[in-house]
Amino acid sequence: MNLRALLIASVLMTVVGCSQRSETYSVSVKNDTKSPLTIGFTKEGLPYQEEFMAPEDIGLDPQVKPETYGWGMPVAPGKTASTKHPMTAKLSDAESIAYLRVYRGDLNLLDIMSISRGSGSRVDLPLMPGQNNVRIIERDGKLAAIKTP
Repeated sequence: MNLRALLIASVLMTVVGCSQRSETYSVSVKNDTKSPLTIGFTKEGLPYQEEFMAPEDIGLDPQVKPETYGWGMPVAPGKTASTKHPMTAKLSDAESIAYLRVYRGDLNLLDIMSISRGSGSRVDLPLMPGQNNVRIIERDGKLAAIKTP
């Protein structure tokens, strides 16, 4: 590698490194619906982090069998699920955010991938750094999220 290429690579690595930030989240989800839920976490952009891998990204792996692969965590009606420890997302730029995804049902990956954003059986809730307390309810037959103190 010549000196010019090395210098350009160094500058690019510095610029890319400076634009990345980390945010830490704790999440508690209360299922106030009559059906089980599947909850999990995703984020926008790189770098990939296993605990924030979106179902659609996992489904691209040829080693994964979507009909048997479990994504996220089930939450029974009336129960609350919480992160055991704070989770840190590495976000690629100032606009990138992490999400809590909630699906109606105790689902495998194949079922999850068939439910699109905006359907009444899925909620995508942007997370704020720090503690996030959420109640999931049904409103007019659709899932809805309410942030609580």
